[in-house]
Amino acid sequence: MSWEVVMGIVTLCGFVLTVLKSVLPLTNAMTRLTEQIDLMTEQMQKLDEKKSEAHKKLWLHNEEQDTILLQHEMRLHDLDGKTGWKKM
Repeated sequence: MSWEVVMGIVTLCGFVLTVLKSVLPLTNAMTRLTEQIDLMTEQMQKLDEKKSEAHKKLWLHNEEQDTILLQHEMRLHDLDGKTGWKKM
């Protein structure tokens, strides 16, 4: 083998090592970022579920309050002895 071939092989190996040295940390970083995004997505889904449950509870409570207020208004109306509803 001539020295030119040996130098070509050494240069090629050096190039491959340089590329691998650059690509491996980037691949690891992409893997960590993907894991973090998956974790955040899961947390957001849980947060959305909790938010939906909280909204349902609030609306249920609101409807119960509406019923209580309507009953209270009817009692007051009956106590006043008025015969009809007046729109203002």
